[in-house]
Amino acid sequence: MENSGQQPTVLILEDIEWIRYGMKRAVEREGYRAVEARNDAEAFQIAEREPAELIVTEEEVPTFNALMSGLREHHTLSSVPVVIVNPDADDGARHGEAYLLSDYADIASLLAVLRG
Repeated sequence: MENSGQQPTVLILEDIEWIRYGMKRAVEREGYRAVEARNDAEAFQIAEREPAELIVTEEEVPTFNALMSGLREHHTLSSVPVVIVNPDADDGARHGEAYLLSDYADIASLLAVLRG
């Protein structure tokens, strides 16, 4: 779901500001437009205005489980993949329904596979 004429949008969900800032910078360096949320409720609100192609978060976000369960029913985000970037992740690993990537540079190849 790309925005017309713009780079794909990545929704970053992270409750700690300095970590969220670093995630945003990493996503933008890879050529994506980034929007930010501090929790699952904010992510769902932002998704109404800013359709995202991918959600980047971490499993330690306090609202991670609420995000994952709420995604299934959310009309805008139900088909949006969730990614956790973890340098120790194995290729193809999953954390529940979220994809694990070892680097932000792997986002492009994951999106290519998911777009099929």
